[in-house]
Amino acid sequence: MRGLFEDNSVWEKTLKEASNSLLPSQMRSLFVNILIHGSTQNCVIDSLSLWEMFKEHMIDKRNCTDAVKLRRIDRALAIIERYLFANGKQMKDYRLPLPSNSLTDDPNKAVDEFFFPTHLNDDDVDETVDTSFEKAKLNPEQENFYKLVLDAVIDPNSKNRLFFLSGDGGTGKTFLLNFLLFNLRRLGNKVLATASTGIASTKFYAGGMTLHSAFRLGINNEPDRIPSIPVQSYFGRRIIESNLIIVDEITMLEKTVLENVDKLCRIMVPKNQHLPFAGKVVIISGDWKQSLPVVKNSRSPEAQVAVCLQSSNLYSMFEKTRLTQNMRLQPSEIQFKEWLYKLGTDTSGDKIAIPKSMIVESREELIEFVFDKGFDIPSSDMLKRLMLTPLNRSVDLNNSIVLSSFNTESMDYYSIDKCTNENPLSPYAADSDVAGLNKLTPAGIPAHHLHLKVGSIIVLLRNLNTSKSLCNGTRLIVKKLQTNLISAETICGSNTGMTIGISRVCNSYVDERPDGVSFERFQFPFVKLLQ
Repeated sequence: MRGLFEDNSVWEKTLKEASNSLLPSQMRSLFVNILIHGSTQNCVIDSLSLWEMFKEHMIDKRNCTDAVKLRRIDRALAIIERYLFANGKQMKDYRLPLPSNSLTDDPNKAVDEFFFPTHLNDDDVDETVDTSFEKAKLNPEQENFYKLVLDAVIDPNSKNRLFFLSGDGGTGKTFLLNFLLFNLRRLGNKVLATASTGIASTKFYAGGMTLHSAFRLGINNEPDRIPSIPVQSYFGRRIIESNLIIVDEITMLEKTVLENVDKLCRIMVPKNQHLPFAGKVVIISGDWKQSLPVVKNSRSPEAQVAVCLQSSNLYSMFEKTRLTQNMRLQPSEIQFKEWLYKLGTDTSGDKIAIPKSMIVESREELIEFVFDKGFDIPSSDMLKRLMLTPLNRSVDLNNSIVLSSFNTESMDYYSIDKCTNENPLSPYAADSDVAGLNKLTPAGIPAHHLHLKVGSIIVLLRNLNTSKSLCNGTRLIVKKLQTNLISAETICGSNTGMTIGISRVCNSYVDERPDGVSFERFQFPFVKLLQ
């Protein structure tokens, strides 16, 4: 098994399995994910060899004369290049041939392609443009905010250029941001649409990405660690040329993240370095009653408050708009909404009374209430049901109970773990105590053992392709299980219903404590959940 770390054979087997069931567009996406996420510390993928072996499975072979075949191969390379560019990679990094009219040869085209993507697929993907925002109507609150932002984007000398949009769930924050995104792009403006997390970025109708990815921010956001981005680079040009920057779910970010974005904008546009964010129009959006920043190794509420954006000098510079008109609340939900609002604003008094209708007496009663008694197969209705729990062990127990009712095909997948530091768990092991590594499941790392059934709902732990809503937090339902490939269908985000092939990837964990153990886990990048 350990040999899988050392050669190309696992990827040949993976792509061979995929070629028997996946469409060309799905093969291209899988190929790129293998290139970006498959390499380990001791094994670099032979990308060119894999391309030559499977390139004909990445094109539409219908009505394919020799001349048409060459054009389609060239187009497949162009699509692969676009995916790599979006992840900060280039074809030369993998020794792959360049397509004609390569983005590498034309930086302007690469930046324009990012802001105003052209659809290169000509075979099996429905690339329809969302026109629902053309006929959409705003309520008065939304209309007022839209005009404020539009005026700021059109007039570079406008006084108000920083906006904070807040409101309870259901008041239309995401809809309004998408309305702005659609209409400003239609007017030729370059909008950088970002969010604090990958799953939040999928709420944008098109072109969403994480703030960290857009601004090349590292995991640690110390005030003096500003990323170095060349002005004329692809990432630098994107920042410089943007007319509007959107950051959704801002309340989850530490203040240093936005402060570093501010500093980076000033560096990239030195003529405006005296202005916040170099004079760019910026919208931040969120709800303070929802998730706040996570402070590692701290249980103090004061520690959370200290790192929140409200503690930053930048916060006072933003013009605040709060949406209050709930656009999706049903009459039967009004009482619950009021109770939830009091809970979120700490206006319920010293004691919180939970309505009896929300209380169950046992785990079995809860599962029966959520999923109905007697279900035996996964259904689309189940995708709308979920249970929330703060502990992973509770998730595993609940899932095992529910999944035991599924009479579907199952398969077990075991990871290959390898220590990557010089501090092995056992002094008697040659390079690491593998059995000890198998027992570890740090946050963000998939388990050593995954037991899956067709119909299992899984959650991605990696950002595979945010433009296709494949990111950390994306939920999918398992459709087919193979030895080296899992086919699944997305059930959330802007590409709901899309089928993809998922391979194993290299999941790296670094424990920075002096006696910590760092390791690589070669495993499928998700956790299994029934939610």
